[in-house]
Amino acid sequence: MANLQTLKTLEGLGFAESLRWRGEELWFSDMFRGAVIAWNPNFGATVKLSQSDGGPEMPGGLGWTPEGDLLVVDCLKRQVLKLYGKGQLSVFADLSGLTEHPLNDMHVDPHGTAWVGGYGFDPERDEPVASAIYRISPTGEVNLTPASFVFPNGCERQNGLLAVAETFADRISFVDDDCRLVKSFDCESGAGPDGLSFDSSGNLYVAMAFKGEIQKFSLAGDSELLVKLPTEENQAGGPKGIFDCAVRSSDSTIAFSSACLDEDYAKVNNTGSIVLASLR
Repeated sequence: MANLQTLKTLEGLGFAESLRWRGEELWFSDMFRGAVIAWNPNFGATVKLSQSDGGPEMPGGLGWTPEGDLLVVDCLKRQVLKLYGKGQLSVFADLSGLTEHPLNDMHVDPHGTAWVGGYGFDPERDEPVASAIYRISPTGEVNLTPASFVFPNGCERQNGLLAVAETFADRISFVDDDCRLVKSFDCESGAGPDGLSFDSSGNLYVAMAFKGEIQKFSLAGDSELLVKLPTEENQAGGPKGIFDCAVRSSDSTIAFSSACLDEDYAKVNNTGSIVLASLR
């Protein structure tokens, strides 16, 4: 890792994605273990929703309604689920008729509008193609937006723009409320931008999955290498990637998740972890 001080580490995970700060807890989906987990770095981790309790086999993007109810993407069934405060789980929006490929990450804005991306193609067999991002109203109506991205992944709104990581185009694209492209930042070829997070100053932190890096982008698009995982020879399962990050500006910290890049190995071995580090 680059010159960041590690504060806490959570080990023994499958594949942690969709990192979200909520109060003192970092929520995330362990996609390969069928669990939504909340981690308080001072007190430990708690499973909030699991496949055994009726949750998704592969949970993805997370967010909350203005009323405080959890929204979680069911990647494989291509639905967004709603977990009410008392534990009742229901289908909030069904996108299964709009795409045959899995869903992925999601951003929910303060008004309750959700933005959901999906694979759009099979990365193991198909050539990359662009696909739509879906906008879901606070009452669950799904709209197919005119914007399209190559494997839309991490997404977050800041200052009226939605930033979307295009994993297989090595690009971060920004669209306005009408889903018109405003600007884009190019990433290094083969980097695989995945999860992303803004700080309070508008800087954008992007997990580069295939490079095992976090890049920090300024408002103008200038980039700075913030974190790079060491490449360890003979490491079980091969090298690791960094798949998501979440900045907490209130105390100048960043959490980021890593796991083995060999997904078949990671599905049966707990190679995943989350690091909490200082940005000071």
